[in-house]
Amino acid sequence: MRLRSPGAPLRRGLALAVAALAVAPQLLSATWSVIAVDRVTGRVVIASATCVPQGRFAGFPAEGLMDIQAIVVPGVGVAAAQAGVDNTRENQRLIHRELKAGTAPADIIEMLSSDPRMERRQFGIVDIQGRCAGFSGSENGAASLAVADSVPGTGIVFSVQGNILASDDVVHHAVAAFKAVASGGANELTDRVMAAMEAADRAGGDSRCTCSTEPVPDAPCEFRTSFVAYLLAADAGDPEGESYNDGDWSLYLNVTDENLRPGEDANPVRTLRARYDGWKAAAPARD
Repeated sequence: MRLRSPGAPLRRGLALAVAALAVAPQLLSATWSVIAVDRVTGRVVIASATCVPQGRFAGFPAEGLMDIQAIVVPGVGVAAAQAGVDNTRENQRLIHRELKAGTAPADIIEMLSSDPRMERRQFGIVDIQGRCAGFSGSENGAASLAVADSVPGTGIVFSVQGNILASDDVVHHAVAAFKAVASGGANELTDRVMAAMEAADRAGGDSRCTCSTEPVPDAPCEFRTSFVAYLLAADAGDPEGESYNDGDWSLYLNVTDENLRPGEDANPVRTLRARYDGWKAAAPARD
């Protein structure tokens, strides 16, 4: 499906406005994400959840979490830009451009360090060559960390990052769950990412999000550590669109506190799992 982001090129006449936004970034607090690449198939995946209600994204402005966070280059690499939101979108554009150019993720992080609000940002970058880099700014608050790893014998490389989490266990449990999924199967990479998302949720995600935290949807809720969650997978041949995450992707599932269907769970990660399982059951077999 084609996903469009509102990040149109900025004109020079808007330079002062852009500078003002850079000085006062909005916090996309309590976000965790999982990014992964399969070096054999070229598939790249990103998933994330956050304790920010869907209704707040219009103020960034953005259509949703994926819009202001994901950088997707099919067959090349994937990245997450989170924590303090860069309203100019320059960081996302830089990462996208440099991934396409073959720049190493560690070098991309170095380029990003010129951002005057770097200590409010968090990044995770993984490319198809198996190179990884992460950064968690000192002003993100505890717990904030990024962990990169690989699955031996598979060609799969991944990174989990999060900020303002219940504890470091949110990330560490996600890493362990990612690696614990059995190898093989047409959807191995997304299976691993989904398992990591669930483990992070069970480990506490953001402790401020509960079933009683407003907004409260009319849906069953046993526990909840976020308001929105999404899962995106792009295969090497998927066509890109006009921006850093706009494309006709093989898979995009988006769960928010505003788009729950009857009978779905108020916990967006649980509902993401249900929708993912439904997608797998209906999807044609992949080569």
